[in-house]
Amino acid sequence: MESVEPIRDKALYHKIKSDLYKWNEKYYIMFLMGTLLALRVNEILSLRVGDVANKKTHTFRQSKTGKEITIAFSPELQKALKKYCAGRDPQEALVPTRDNEYKPLSRRMAWQVLHHEGELYGLNLGTHSMRKTCAYHYYNATKDLATIKVWLNHSAERDTLTYIGVTKERVTQAMINFKI
Repeated sequence: MESVEPIRDKALYHKIKSDLYKWNEKYYIMFLMGTLLALRVNEILSLRVGDVANKKTHTFRQSKTGKEITIAFSPELQKALKKYCAGRDPQEALVPTRDNEYKPLSRRMAWQVLHHEGELYGLNLGTHSMRKTCAYHYYNATKDLATIKVWLNHSAERDTLTYIGVTKERVTQAMINFKI
């Protein structure tokens, strides 16, 4: 499986967010859920309108790990969800297919949406880019490796460091540029 990258540039992140909103609001909501909560695409696509509408938190069991987690919605996400969910049936898929509002978008279509955006801007994006983008920006804003490790439900800091882009090349460059 080819590794995808996070969206590192904040201006580009906001441009992609705007593009998705203009393209289709459901893609925008999917992107916000992924980049603000570090959710996996299957977790986003399993959500129903009733899981998030007019709520500040939601608790569910992760399919990959089986662990129960609670996600908390930021004010930005609450505002977007309030508008997006208004007047919709609580049983509808949060990110539905074009033909059936009760059926969630496929993982393949979610990937195609993000990959298309990546191609527009010269990035290798996929659905996991949302999760990596969240981790990258949280870590760079806080340098709090312990919290993002728990947030991502990683068992090893090495996995988290990979997510945030601490690679051998970055370490080598740090050594070259370091001086006292």
